[in-house]
Amino acid sequence: MFIKFGNWILRYRQIIFPILHAGLFLPSSNIFPWELSLLIGGVLIVAGVLIRSITLGLEYVIKGKFQRKIYATIHVPNGIYSLCRNPMYFGNLLLLLGFGIFANSKFFVLIIFPIFLLLYFVIINTDESILLEKYDDEYKKYKAEVSMLLPDLNRIQTAFKGFHFNWKWALKKEYNSWFLYFSVIDVLLFCNGQIGSAMTIISAVIIITLYALLRFLEKMQFLN
Repeated sequence: MFIKFGNWILRYRQIIFPILHAGLFLPSSNIFPWELSLLIGGVLIVAGVLIRSITLGLEYVIKGKFQRKIYATIHVPNGIYSLCRNPMYFGNLLLLLGFGIFANSKFFVLIIFPIFLLLYFVIINTDESILLEKYDDEYKKYKAEVSMLLPDLNRIQTAFKGFHFNWKWALKKEYNSWFLYFSVIDVLLFCNGQIGSAMTIISAVIIITLYALLRFLEKMQFLN
């Protein structure tokens, strides 16, 4: 049942997640004064982006969807995966919490974010059940030694020894997401009265221009 529910979430996440993300723009009471909200939210967003980028730029578990079902093909319990078992999901959750605080939305932080926590918990457990079936005792040992989400910072000095960070690979994988992040930030700042329409348009033009440049670089195979 758990795996079926996880696969159902994955199958329909392109519908479910955007609906939940829309909660960022719903009217809500504030959490903090705006200056503090933008600072804390911004720090969490940057942290989430860095974690995702580092994960994609190093060796990692190839996970995704195959015929709209969760699958995993390679188990790599080293690098960033020696700090926590699911760094990409951890980065995603930091981003979600960061955007909720950046939007200064008590509704998103207290209602929507816990729903995302539940959905990710189901997806992670479904994903790990497949890895457990595939790797058995090896993965049991890994689960016993490494936490599901919270990184063990005591291991950070040795986690990345011998690893090479491929910034082009990370950039190629993430620039579409970055375009979305910066676009949402631009709209949130406008909707919440933090910037005017002129600055919103200027920011949008810069974001679109950078996105178009990165797409051009990808097509020219510069990011390979």
